[in-house]
Amino acid sequence: MKKAFGALLGAAVLAGCASTPISGLPSNVTLSEPQSYYGAKVQMVEAVTFERTGKGKQNASTCVSLNVDNSEVTLSDTSSSFVGPYSGYYYDVERSRTESGGATLQHSDTATGIVVAKGVSEYTSGSLIPVGHAVRYKLLVAPLEDKTVVQFKDIEQAQKSTGIIRNDGFKPLGSWKGTTVMEAYDAMKRQANEVLDCIYSGSLIGG
Repeated sequence: MKKAFGALLGAAVLAGCASTPISGLPSNVTLSEPQSYYGAKVQMVEAVTFERTGKGKQNASTCVSLNVDNSEVTLSDTSSSFVGPYSGYYYDVERSRTESGGATLQHSDTATGIVVAKGVSEYTSGSLIPVGHAVRYKLLVAPLEDKTVVQFKDIEQAQKSTGIIRNDGFKPLGSWKGTTVMEAYDAMKRQANEVLDCIYSGSLIGG
């Protein structure tokens, strides 16, 4: 019942927001073709790409290993809470589980320097009552002769705690208002800058 309620709520939230991409979406965001989602045509974030010009100084694989984290994320809800039929008391039952985790580095090509990794970044949305989120992704780092490209793909986000609504975990990142797309973008931008700062640094050992 509560799972069905969550689906209805998702449809209601989408109906209350514009399903078109938010205005001012950065030009380095690639969107999917329109697809059906809760009865509306929407576009998901397919990729986010960052570049830095000039030839890198440090090994990309080393910098990814030092700066990208693929730790487990704890997701929770209280959708199993209930009111006792005899006592009349409300019993707050929290459910939690972990997702993601595992090895960060997935592939490293010694000939080209290209690195593929998996990572997760946490962020918050809302100003009065901050809400915790996590965005997970596949990360491609490609060192070229005159620049280095960092691209995020397979991007999914989850709200860490959803209260009385069933927490369905990670879902593809949408581009419309209410999806926290810009907060997730900022989290990926911070991650990209950490990797690029490392690659372009003169030394990996602090003075």
